[in-house]
Amino acid sequence: MRKLRARKRELWAVACILLYLAVNVWILYKLFHIREYADIAALSCQAGSIAETAFAQWRENGDGGMYSWAAVWKAEKKRRIISEDTGGGRSVSCYMIKGQPGAIFGRGLTEGRYFTEGEEEVCLLDQSTVRQIFGSDKVTGLTVQMDGKSFQIAGVLEGSAPVCVIPARKGTAFDGIAVRKNEAGCSSNQVFSMLETAFGGADGQKVDGQLYYVTAWLLYTGTAMMIPVLLVDAMLGYIRYGKRGSSRSPVIWTRLKNPVFRYGMYLTCLTMTVGILILGVRMADMGSDYLPTYWSDFEFFSKLFKDKAEQIRSLAAHQEFSVWEEMFGVWRRLAGAEIFAGMLAGVLHISLKWGQNVHSTYESEEME
Repeated sequence: MRKLRARKRELWAVACILLYLAVNVWILYKLFHIREYADIAALSCQAGSIAETAFAQWRENGDGGMYSWAAVWKAEKKRRIISEDTGGGRSVSCYMIKGQPGAIFGRGLTEGRYFTEGEEEVCLLDQSTVRQIFGSDKVTGLTVQMDGKSFQIAGVLEGSAPVCVIPARKGTAFDGIAVRKNEAGCSSNQVFSMLETAFGGADGQKVDGQLYYVTAWLLYTGTAMMIPVLLVDAMLGYIRYGKRGSSRSPVIWTRLKNPVFRYGMYLTCLTMTVGILILGVRMADMGSDYLPTYWSDFEFFSKLFKDKAEQIRSLAAHQEFSVWEEMFGVWRRLAGAEIFAGMLAGVLHISLKWGQNVHSTYESEEME
């Protein structure tokens, strides 16, 4: 009966370990996925507060050299687009963009290309819309009608939110600006400060892709630091209660009684934990935004937490574009999986300790 219970405990531990490893593999895959958004920096201002001339001047005076892509956008009312070839149509959210659409949508094209500055009567449509209207994703070069005008489809955006993006007309006043930093670890605070100085909107919504990348990595680092503890605990438990054949191995017991061996195991655990912490911080690529100028500035982290928490709440309440929605969705799933992995590691640790204690009780009873 005791052997059966021990066998069940072993199977439970193996199942937990396999699940823990599977969750960690999924987390690592998503962490490298969310890195695609780490260079996003976007600032939403009051509707129509960014003049076209201000954007052009900002790009000319050198500030734009920090960015690989930059664009301003204006949200229009919902419009209905129609295909004369198929007769299909759909109501979509329309945006006018000046600059490089990739600053907002990144590499989120499933077909075609982004339009360039100077092009007219071209558009970008989302994948769901082109499938509904044309029944296919291969629609580059086809035309649609909107407000009595013809627009040629230049590219197809990822996502299912119905959207149509067209080049901005001359003299348009815009609602927000988005940039893609040349380096993801570049200070987002500096970027937002420069954008607010150039375009105003100090109270506007900020979208910082680096924030979600950094927090995802730091949270995972915290859960991953439990791995060495679990490994060392399992090894010491095996040494203490392991058997070879029908009796304990004298060699194993000799090692266990040797304090140098035990302390060596603890030192190994500490070294691995510190190594994971250092690696996690390096992978997070936090930059100067997350480090105080003076270590005596104890209010820095309190202000940092409030500011970043407000940015997260703001994005949770309003996600202008599908790429922001996807980034926030990936981050939420990552955070949930990392918390689950931490809880699973805790349960596994408790199970190992409980199993060892039960095993010790059984053996004490046998000796008596």
